[in-house]
Amino acid sequence: MLQLDPTEPHTAWLSLLSRRAILRTSLFGMGSFAGVRALDARPSASQASRSADTACIVFFLDGGPSHHDTFDPKPDAPSEVRGEFGVIDTTVPGMMISDRLPLLARHAEHYSLLRSLHHGNPSHAPAEHQMLTGWMGSRPGTARAVIETPSLGSVVSKLRGTGKKGLPAYVAMPWSFHHEYGGSPFGASSYLGPRYEPFESGSLPKSATAAYEVPALKFPEGVSKLRLENRRRLLDRIDRYATDDVRRESIGRARAIGSEALDMLVEENVRHAFDLGKEPQRLREQYGAHEWGQSALLARRLVEAGVNFVMIQCGLRQDWDTHDTNFVKLKDKLLPPLDRAVSSLLADLVDRGRFDKTLVMVVGEFGRTPIINKKAGRDHWANVFSALVAGGGLRGGQVVGVSDKTGAYPHQRPLHAKDLFATMYGVLGIDHHNLFHDLQGRPVPVLNHGTSIEELL
Repeated sequence: MLQLDPTEPHTAWLSLLSRRAILRTSLFGMGSFAGVRALDARPSASQASRSADTACIVFFLDGGPSHHDTFDPKPDAPSEVRGEFGVIDTTVPGMMISDRLPLLARHAEHYSLLRSLHHGNPSHAPAEHQMLTGWMGSRPGTARAVIETPSLGSVVSKLRGTGKKGLPAYVAMPWSFHHEYGGSPFGASSYLGPRYEPFESGSLPKSATAAYEVPALKFPEGVSKLRLENRRRLLDRIDRYATDDVRRESIGRARAIGSEALDMLVEENVRHAFDLGKEPQRLREQYGAHEWGQSALLARRLVEAGVNFVMIQCGLRQDWDTHDTNFVKLKDKLLPPLDRAVSSLLADLVDRGRFDKTLVMVVGEFGRTPIINKKAGRDHWANVFSALVAGGGLRGGQVVGVSDKTGAYPHQRPLHAKDLFATMYGVLGIDHHNLFHDLQGRPVPVLNHGTSIEELL
């Protein structure tokens, strides 16, 4: 039998939940959590009523996708700019995209394309930090980079919470954005503390038939649901022996985090939400026999169940960093599963009446160079790039912003990346001027710049 130390009840209890995602909510991060306070962190009444059940799903194309070969083709440019792909008409007159995205072309009335995004930093780590937290990172180089401000999902988790007991507010698939070869999790909570870390799904199936079980939701060997509940009641009794206010406060905070972790293990609605086996085989096949497709389907299940933010990491080794053989990689590996996953999600959300309550964004950390290099690739380019934005009550069927004739710089309506995030927060009912206190006690806004994109509203 587990021996509980009455001086460390929370640590003993949380040791039962030592899975990857549960560990992130342990007491060891309480030092940073205890130092965080929020000022005016609640949305206004009008914002709350508009977005009470609006969620966000982000497809993050790690490595930086080529805007020329996806959402901003240049068919009239010279061949060294135009590249090997053609263009295809969409269901929106005048809107053309790469001919390697035929499924998305059929759903153009449901999304808008932003073609003049920019932030100017062509280094992976700072740019990833920018596009996953809203703030530019200060350290180049993936191995040396650290998260400096809370991720978009962690901010949503703190200010919106979850829609249903037991469910996490923020889920990252498969991880909280880091790479197989190392690097900092830019999808993490930073100084907001462990309570707002994402719940990590682990790897999704690469087929449309394989079963899937979240590693973090498996009961520890020899521990049942009843046994966990009994231990929770025992800890409630032990905690009564806390002898001073500071200790009671510390235990209370730890227990609040631990209770949420335990709820994930014992609440049946959580297991149901993560169960891809509940979906018809036909639908799983429609989303695609690929990890991104199955992730998109799971994301739809999660937002329906009450999760408010899902981040899908598309590529674990900066797959979209196509310095060489850009067209081969896009044609054979990257674009087909993305095309199927995103188009299937949009259609499914429409069919289920959930589209206007789910914001979908497809974006990477930057774009690629206008000129094709000697290795048939494109290099880093942050002076202009594109994103797809759909749902959430925003207007679809639009192109906002125009890049110049070679896709090198904004030509009309330049949009900073922070404008995209200001729009996202507004859809979710969050005032991006809200303040947190960082570890030094300084008031820090959710975003330091950014204005909602009026054309989408």
